Amino acid sequence: MRNFIGRESYTKRLQGLWNERKTKLLSIYGRRRVGKTALIKVFSEGKNGWLFEAIEGEETALQVKHFLHQLSLITGENHLRDLGYHDWPPVFELLTQKMAREKSLVLAFDEISWMAAGRSRLIAYIKFYWDKHWKHHPHLILILCGSVASWMVKNVVRSKALYGRISENMLIEPLKPFEVAEFIERRRGRRETLEYLLCFGGIPKYLEEFDFSRSIQINIGETCLQPSGFFVSEAEKIFYNQFKETRIYQAIVKHLLKGPASLKEISERLKIPSGGGLKLYLDNLGAAGIVEKIPELRDFELSRTFRYHLVDEFLRFHAQFIRPHLTEIRNSDQGDRFAKFVRPSWFPFLGYAFERFCFRFRYRIARHLGFEDKILGAGSMVDLTPDGYQYDLIYLRNDGVITLCEAKYLTERPSTKYIKEFEQKLARTRLPKGITVEKVLIVNQEPSEALVESSYFHHILPIGRLLDKA
Repeated sequence: MRNFIGRESYTKRLQGLWNERKTKLLSIYGRRRVGKTALIKVFSEGKNGWLFEAIEGEETALQVKHFLHQLSLITGENHLRDLGYHDWPPVFELLTQKMAREKSLVLAFDEISWMAAGRSRLIAYIKFYWDKHWKHHPHLILILCGSVASWMVKNVVRSKALYGRISENMLIEPLKPFEVAEFIERRRGRRETLEYLLCFGGIPKYLEEFDFSRSIQINIGETCLQPSGFFVSEAEKIFYNQFKETRIYQAIVKHLLKGPASLKEISERLKIPSGGGLKLYLDNLGAAGIVEKIPELRDFELSRTFRYHLVDEFLRFHAQFIRPHLTEIRNSDQGDRFAKFVRPSWFPFLGYAFERFCFRFRYRIARHLGFEDKILGAGSMVDLTPDGYQYDLIYLRNDGVITLCEAKYLTERPSTKYIKEFEQKLARTRLPKGITVEKVLIVNQEPSEALVESSYFHHILPIGRLLDKA
């Protein structure tokens, strides 16, 4: 079985389940473009794999016709595509007959919500045929695959109909920073690798759209700022392909673009009751990796309240550089579009994106700093009084230490001037009495010798270390 970057743990897990030579029902899910189909195809290599891919936006009759067409190609029985079936029971009867001839089989239904045409009836049929026929197959792995949407979570991942039948729910996450570096760094430098991470995150399909023989600025101009560019309409597709009530989800994300917010604040802003409905929307955004729910820090204590953070890098990039210029991008004949639409605010955007990047990967940063197992809570903290302060990242620890982190995205090596800045902030901070404070500077450049020799910061972490596998 061929490995591919960043997915070795998933392929090994699937191979382990296959090696047990038992019949199992699995769900594989994750956000749009994260590489679910590619994972199934790689896992199926060298095996008897039957992958059925659904058609986006079509009703049951056409889904059935397309399924039969794929079955005809798999079995070599061309007449199957001409069968006049319009619903799933006769199709699954036929499929059951064909499966009975196979000693071992990987059977995958990809984009199961499309196949179901958005209705749960298909899952009821799958439950029936699983219980009556398919679970008795001598060696079958049945995979139900779909993007993280309210339908997929409700009807498969948390399905009452499939309760006790699914052996494993496998969430496919974006590539980690060091995995993205493995993908890019042999062709581009570390600076550009970090810029790709800050703008597009770890979504494999996004990385595949770039030509790494060219600079990131040229790639952004071609893929984001041209009328036919891949990313021009991608933000809309994220919502329309994954969620119902797309306007509500878009409104939530638009609000969170301004900063983290509590359930109450979101409810008041959008005029949606803070009960089950709004919470379900936020949970679905969380399952899609777009939003993260994090306990709030107040006065250096872990609060019982939570705030929702927008953590999807591309949606922020789109809101900053694509959405405001959509009319010009689609209609005008510009020259250097990066220079016109992006460059004026490129570096400030990277600075804020760097702070959010450090926050998102706060536990990996703690691992590099050597106290991952000591964390009670981690977050940011802002004092809005006139002489207040803001810390990009704070760790509360169970060993009597508070770690205060400052994240700086710089064009030059950090110098001793950042000592004065940190000291001034520290002087305005009301710290708990008797607590030990560790000071950390997280930067995108190697520090100057003078800053290192000062020993002011307990740790100086060049963020490039997150791009190393160790």
